[in-house]
Amino acid sequence: MTPLLLLVLALPLQPDSAVSARFRALFEKNDREGCAALWREKPALALATIEEDLDQAFAIRAGAKEGAKEIDPAEVGLHEKRAAWGAAVARDALAAPLIADLAAARIGWTSRERGFYDDERGVYAKAKQWLEKGENKFAIEASQEAVNRALALGDWHGAATAYESCAIGHQAMSNFDDALVSWTQASLLNRELRLAEREIACSKGALDMCFATERPARGREIADQAAAAARAAGDKKAEVDFLTRRAGFEEKLGLAAEAAASRKEAAKQEK
Repeated sequence: MTPLLLLVLALPLQPDSAVSARFRALFEKNDREGCAALWREKPALALATIEEDLDQAFAIRAGAKEGAKEIDPAEVGLHEKRAAWGAAVARDALAAPLIADLAAARIGWTSRERGFYDDERGVYAKAKQWLEKGENKFAIEASQEAVNRALALGDWHGAATAYESCAIGHQAMSNFDDALVSWTQASLLNRELRLAEREIACSKGALDMCFATERPARGREIADQAAAAARAAGDKKAEVDFLTRRAGFEEKLGLAAEAAASRKEAAKQEK
């Protein structure tokens, strides 16, 4: 992985204050069409905006548990109702049912499951620490535990980030087959959550592993899908990279005409 891709994956998903304000105003008016337009305009911010409400509801409950203040049921209810509303709109407008499932799962957590979520985030934080120290074996173990915990809770976003750290650890140890599995899982989850930038980054990792493990047929297919994702996201640089990689896999498969067409398409996009 290049330092730039590692930086992309290290950055946490952040909401945008202007988008959050628009979302809250649309919710107050119950303007589902307006919210659908917002999500289609800013698909990569749909999850972050929805999770902002979910995180605030979680924090209120956590503060009450620690004795900071009593739970205000109306405040918690508002955050969760708005998150569920926005997630349902995202499900339909972006064809992203996983966002709605994540929101429903989090809203339905019991106090015990909320404790499990704290545990999940703690394990994931430890995995990142191990990666930073170069202790990749321990990082992989912690990352896989975080994946399992996240999946059990319906925390698809947490599972995606844990798969990413798992892939980085496997790749660092030259466990290329296992790294391919983790990069692919992370890419697929990020796609379903409409996190295009992270999907693209994970696709690059998966393609590196297809090259390292000599899987040209699969590499060609992943590159083709990744080029389409980059095109939809308006990332021309990534699209050119994926088209060029596709050409390389096609050459390995003996598809000279197809490889020439891929390189021609890449050159066209560079202009």
